Amino acid sequence: MSVPVLLRRFMLGATAAAVSLCVVSTPAQAQDGGPKVTVMTRNLFLGGNLTPSIGAPTLPALMTANAALLSNVDRVNFPERAKLLAKEIVEDKPDLVGLQEVALWRTGALGDPAEATTVRYDYLELLMAELAKSGHPYEIAVVQNEANLEAPTGAPYYVDARLTMRDAILVRAGGKVEITDTSSGNFVNNLAFPLPSTGTTMTSTRGWTAADVRQGDRSYRFINTHLEAFHYEIRILQARELLAGAIASAGGDVILVGDMNTGPELPVADNRLAYFTLVGGGMVDTWPILHPGEPGSTAGFGDELNQPADSVEHRIDLIMFKGNVTPEKSWTFGSERQTSDGRWASDHLGHAAELRLN
Repeated sequence: MSVPVLLRRFMLGATAAAVSLCVVSTPAQAQDGGPKVTVMTRNLFLGGNLTPSIGAPTLPALMTANAALLSNVDRVNFPERAKLLAKEIVEDKPDLVGLQEVALWRTGALGDPAEATTVRYDYLELLMAELAKSGHPYEIAVVQNEANLEAPTGAPYYVDARLTMRDAILVRAGGKVEITDTSSGNFVNNLAFPLPSTGTTMTSTRGWTAADVRQGDRSYRFINTHLEAFHYEIRILQARELLAGAIASAGGDVILVGDMNTGPELPVADNRLAYFTLVGGGMVDTWPILHPGEPGSTAGFGDELNQPADSVEHRIDLIMFKGNVTPEKSWTFGSERQTSDGRWASDHLGHAAELRLN
């Protein structure tokens, strides 16, 4: 059931006021001497657009759309993009990194009822290998599998192609933070798409990852998530699940990062509501505190990743917090370098912040 228009207007007004209050009050909490942590959020881009495959009216059309998708995945070349992503991490040296769209692409024999197992691209493995080469290694703290999709692919491939989406948290090896525990999960509320080509449905399973962190005499929870992109009501429900689950159970300070697919200035008002849900639940957005009036756009380049550097339009890659935390600086990045054939590292920019634990 849709949220009534009157309620939507009330939520927008009330939570916009909450945003304003958070922005005004937070800097006054700053205290010298507390430890600092640098965090990063980075969407790796799965490699193409699933929408044509979802909407294909027939099986032949589905196979054609899937071939175009796989061709785009090959063309935008994650092994090369992983080198750029690793350089970003090495340059900024974040203590904790939240990754989204950490795709695992696999193939199998066309029409084989068994799941495809031949690895074509493992984004996590490729990125970790590049980080290891850099001399500044990171470790995988936790990974969560999400949507697991497999379908036949037409010419020139004629294989079954399987995409497993994942979110992950990385921690800097030998750094100043200690992971004491990890957790992860899938949302109960997920979007199901009808597939006209097969008469079935596809579920866009999404979720979250979390690491409990000790840093000096301070402890906090670092949470990474990727909220639903295509349905604002599902996105609101997922935000509520985070507030009632991983955030509430932390029992203390929380740092939340991710591709939220929501923000306070998005052009469609309904797409702002999940952001206001999080703010209404006590989460504070770092960007407007440190960059008042600046757009901070992070999305999105198109599927070919070769658009002009200023093509990003929306701020949806967020770093938020709850508790005795003060943001000290933040920045976006990802338009400084391209692959040899002129492609960006992702269809999003990255976002990093330095936070003080008071």
